[in-house]
Amino acid sequence: MEVRTDDQRRYHRVRAVFEEAFELCQPLLDPHQGIAGHALTHHVPLRVREHFPDLTQEEVLVLFVALRAAWTRRRVRG
Repeated sequence: MEVRTDDQRRYHRVRAVFEEAFELCQPLLDPHQGIAGHALTHHVPLRVREHFPDLTQEEVLVLFVALRAAWTRRRVRG
């Protein structure tokens, strides 16, 4: 089996803004701060686009998926 040593990561701009975007979007991901116990996740891409207008549509989608996954992981860990 061949092991590749070069960095295969993509979306470097997404990685650069991830922590800031997480702090910014955390209230939208939290169901306790939403409406009737439902998170306002559908607003996350809009807020990301407002604060990071230089990201492409694909990068916004990747960031949105990563934010939701991170929120779930951090919530489960407590």
